[in-house]
Amino acid sequence: MQPMGALQPGLPVPTMIPKHWPLIVLDLKYCFFSIPLHEQDIQRFAFTIPSINHQGPNKRYEWKVLPQGMTNSPAICQLYVDQAVEPVRQQCPKVQILHYMDDLLITAESENHLMEAYKLLLLYLEKVGLQVAPEKIQKGEVVQYLGLKVTSEKVTPLEFEIAIDGLQTLNDFQKLCGNLNWLRPYCKLTTEDMMPLFNILEGDAQLDSPRRLTKEARLALQKIEKQIKAMQMERCDPQQALEILIFMEQLYPFTVIWQGGPLLFVYPHSHAPRVLYTQGIAVTDLILTAIKKATEMAGKTPKRCVVPFAQEALEAFTRECWQWAYTVLILQIEIDNHYPRHPFVNFCTQVSIKRVQKVRRDPIQGAVTVFTDGAKGGTGAAILNNQRYFVLRASPSPQHAELAIIATVLRRESAPMNILSDSAYVVDAVQMLATQCLILKSSSVYSYLSEIQRLLNQREHAIYIGHIRAHSNLPGPLTRGNMMADHYSRFLLACTALEQAKEYHSKWHVNTHTLSFKFNIPRKQAEGIIRSCEECVVAIVPKIPAGANPRGLKPGHIWQMDVTHIPSFGRQSCVHVTVDTYSGVVMATAMNKGVQQIIQHCLQAFAAWGVPHVIKMDNGPAYTSARFAAFLKEFGISHITGIPYNPQGQAVVERTHLYLKNLIIKQKGGIGEMAASNKDALALALYTINFLNKKKNGKTPAEMHAQSADKESIQWVMWKDLQDNQWKGPFPLLRRVRGAICFFPQSAAQPIWTPERRIRLVNLPAEELEEKNSI
Repeated sequence: MQPMGALQPGLPVPTMIPKHWPLIVLDLKYCFFSIPLHEQDIQRFAFTIPSINHQGPNKRYEWKVLPQGMTNSPAICQLYVDQAVEPVRQQCPKVQILHYMDDLLITAESENHLMEAYKLLLLYLEKVGLQVAPEKIQKGEVVQYLGLKVTSEKVTPLEFEIAIDGLQTLNDFQKLCGNLNWLRPYCKLTTEDMMPLFNILEGDAQLDSPRRLTKEARLALQKIEKQIKAMQMERCDPQQALEILIFMEQLYPFTVIWQGGPLLFVYPHSHAPRVLYTQGIAVTDLILTAIKKATEMAGKTPKRCVVPFAQEALEAFTRECWQWAYTVLILQIEIDNHYPRHPFVNFCTQVSIKRVQKVRRDPIQGAVTVFTDGAKGGTGAAILNNQRYFVLRASPSPQHAELAIIATVLRRESAPMNILSDSAYVVDAVQMLATQCLILKSSSVYSYLSEIQRLLNQREHAIYIGHIRAHSNLPGPLTRGNMMADHYSRFLLACTALEQAKEYHSKWHVNTHTLSFKFNIPRKQAEGIIRSCEECVVAIVPKIPAGANPRGLKPGHIWQMDVTHIPSFGRQSCVHVTVDTYSGVVMATAMNKGVQQIIQHCLQAFAAWGVPHVIKMDNGPAYTSARFAAFLKEFGISHITGIPYNPQGQAVVERTHLYLKNLIIKQKGGIGEMAASNKDALALALYTINFLNKKKNGKTPAEMHAQSADKESIQWVMWKDLQDNQWKGPFPLLRRVRGAICFFPQSAAQPIWTPERRIRLVNLPAEELEEKNSI
């Protein structure tokens, strides 16, 4: 069954019913159960009632009418009822019929037209088998429709009291907020009024998770209940134009669609759509939303919009926000700041708007100049005369560090000052925070921006913040001041990064590339950290002459597998080791020897890193057994072995043995202390090898294994064949590792690995290179 979706995106708005038009409200009786299903569809709605204790056969039933609770039941119900309503609309064009599910409202300018349409609608409803509940037919001056009381001129919510005794779980508060949200278009329930209730919805997503009514939420409910009882909305006049009135709370604006009185409230979303949501952009977005809503309700665009801003602010918004220009020039809506005289306007303008310019657009004369800078490692520095401020953040982002150092300066210095920063992002953010601005709570910079906003609001003296280009090499004191802040932030980064790298290595004993990439320090400093480590210096393996050990050309291409012994593991000293020759990921398990144990190790390796194409191992009896060969055949793996008594063909896994043993020994005094068993120590070593240690390209083995083979630009090589001592080629280069190169001659059946000394890189002419690349 394909979902049909929502046929009515929203509810009919009773305030758009013209004033003084008589009303009739109908409620269809058993609407769903009055809609028959097609005979071919009845079998699709069968269900079974089981017999207790299997005393007899189960009872099977089929729905002959539309069941409630099905995915498309509401849509089918609306379509079916509309078959009876649409002919009445066509025959009575002067009548308005509001239809939502099984609730119908009929209205017309004259009583005669209304009764004619009413009788005709009853006739068509009877033709399609729908019945009207006689006791729910409403006629007269006052009717109830969609939870609202509609009079000849007003629309008000029904009287009710909010029960707070049963509010104990997330589901309870979700239902309460949903009911209040239903009434918000017809009441002044602003986002700030609802925020204490919205905050309770945050947290655990389980429906039965406990929630508690806070003091702020209790006060908010009391205020909401009073406003609901006091609210009265107007019914519209089709001959008059619509207007939009914008009102401001402390943070969130709201708008009212107006026509001599309030017709409908429109509110913004409780979450900011971007990191910094300024007051001007929030108001313009709300105006466009209200225009769209008014067009949907009345079929016409409002002619006037009233905002609580002075003319200078309106001109600034027009220059800075494209929405203002679009509203004024394209939609041709008059923007004004004079509200109509009405008691409702006084009710909505209880919040006074104060605009104190805390961040100037031009430098402040006589104020001191502050230079700020943030480094990539999370360090920030500020230079104020001879006073220096520093901050250190765990985040490596320079923007985070610079925002933190600006907050530090604002917290410690209360006098007027001119701040110069080389980050355009930070300058724009601080300038936006000077106005009423919403900050996205889920943003990583929320804590920094909210602190700066709080400090700006508390300041007595204004500041100026401007952008200065870094590393411009221009003469003058401004360039020197920015350069000094940059030097101090980098010096602090170098000192702290080196200490952090030493501490990290003493814990995990990672390699040189990892320290260099992770802490952004030179490789020589990383090598010095390893040489100064007491555990690592005794385990440094001397460099051996480079060879041409064949490796995989992509993840899971060629694996090497072998068994090593770690005596400290006791009975489980036999460790099975597998390494992917492309990415370098390692899988090791401590268990006994035997074919069954080898198969268990392979299954664990397959579950973690996938199934390889080729596995290379030595000529041990377990590896060459028929049972193991059948196991590999079941997975479609090619099985190759090296030359007997010559381990150089498995140099990759042999070197991994030494690497793994040394790492387990080195980690005993660091992170290895948390290992409760030998298997835990082995797991920590594997985690370090696969997910912490980086290669020359800055990626860990796990990262290389998760991605496809790198697609680099094709290089061409010449190869010296020792059989005839002739240079052959050029051939495309497939992969290059330390001391060896893999290339693929067109006449060969498979790629060839050879020592790097027998290869020469060549640069082909452009025409020949294009021809070979196309091949």
